[in-house]
Order: sequence, then structure tokens, then C-alpha cells
Amino acid sequence: MKQLKSFRLEKSEGVGSLRQVRGRICDGEIMDDAKKALALMEDDILRLDVALDLSDWGQIKQRCRFVDVAAGDKIQNQARVTDSWIYLSNGIAASEQTWLDGTSTIARFFEPGNICANLTSAWTRDIASDDLVAVTDVAGIAIPNDLFRTEYLEGGFFGTYLRLKLMDAHLFAKELICAKTSGRTEARYQFLEQYHQHVIASVRQKDIARFLGVTPQGLSRFLRRRKSGTS
Repeated sequence: MKQLKSFRLEKSEGVGSLRQVRGRICDGEIMDDAKKALALMEDDILRLDVALDLSDWGQIKQRCRFVDVAAGDKIQNQARVTDSWIYLSNGIAASEQTWLDGTSTIARFFEPGNICANLTSAWTRDIASDDLVAVTDVAGIAIPNDLFRTEYLEGGFFGTYLRLKLMDAHLFAKELICAKTSGRTEARYQFLEQYHQHVIASVRQKDIARFLGVTPQGLSRFLRRRKSGTS
């Protein structure tokens, strides 16, 4: 992500420090995207029956920033300590592991409404072994690591929200692990059908293959057999 310009929204409107990261010149467009991202996050908080404390929320969102990342770029790099957690408001991201032979696999996908990060790095404050990448163009709200940690452990309404979101992620991870360790492409693909219909419709076949642990050619053969009822 290349930082081109920083500017500030009014306190009543949104995030405090916004970064223009994809070369778009129109400040108004960036500000509108940031407001939309915040509105989605606020709706998500209310969806979980967490009451917004407007005073605290105004201070919290002033510490956050809007991020806008092009498809194929890294949101968080495994070679750097993660400094934030991302509430994804648009697009699809993935946790990507690169191996010594140069191949890479996708551990999981993230969709709008998910909070994502290089989890190990964010919590241990050390480098980790995977990248957080934009599979499609993505946008979201970056929550600074120190703010996230404080709110998660000690916070009021926002801490409650973060704890609920991470519990939901933990339950999701349990289902993911079951699918990933089954050793069967069919089980992994059924997981995508159950939880990631938007991923199937939106991302490249080679990225789906990297999640399933097969080659793109192997995925094509699997889908043909599946369609014909011989898989």
C-alpha cells in the first residue's frame, strides 16, 4: 500500500486519519468510501445487539483509518509486525502462506463484515508466517493494534463487539479446520459452498484451487467430474 495523502474528517463524520492508497485524486470520493465503511461497521455493531456509546465511539473512530487496497497487493506483510486489525467493508481478502519452493496456499478467505489481520503477529507483536492479501479490490477500517487490544481486554461497548466478533471467528475456524483436515477436495468445496458463495462467484479459479490444495488443472477436473456426477 502506497501512502499518497493524509487528511482528516470532522469528528462527527468518521475516521480520523485517512490514507489515499490507490492513486485516486478526488478527496470527496475517498471520504464517501470511508463514511460507507463506518456505516457498515456501525450497522454490524447494532446487528449484534450492542448499544453504541456515541461519546466513546466518536473517540474510537478518530483513532482508526480508512484503507483501500488493490487486488493482488498485500494488506499486511509477513515480514513486518502487524500494526492494525481490519474491519473489511468491501471486497475479498485472504490469509496466504508462501512456502520455500515458491508456491503459496490460501488458509482462509475474508469477506465484508469480517475482522481480519495477521492474527499471530497482531497479538504477539512479532512477525508471523503469512500475508494478508487483497484477492479483489478491498476497503475497510483499520483499527490500531493498541486500541484493539485495550478495547478487547477492557473496553465497554466496542470491547463487547470485538469479543463477539472474535468468538464468531473462532466458531468459524472450527468448521474451517474440520473441512481443511478432511483430506477430501469435496469436503473443502462444500465448505466454500456453505460459507463463501460470494468467493466462488468473485475470485479467480486459481485462488480457489490454492484454498482447496489442488492445482488449477486439478480443480477443473474436479468440477467437471462433480458436474457429471462422477466425483
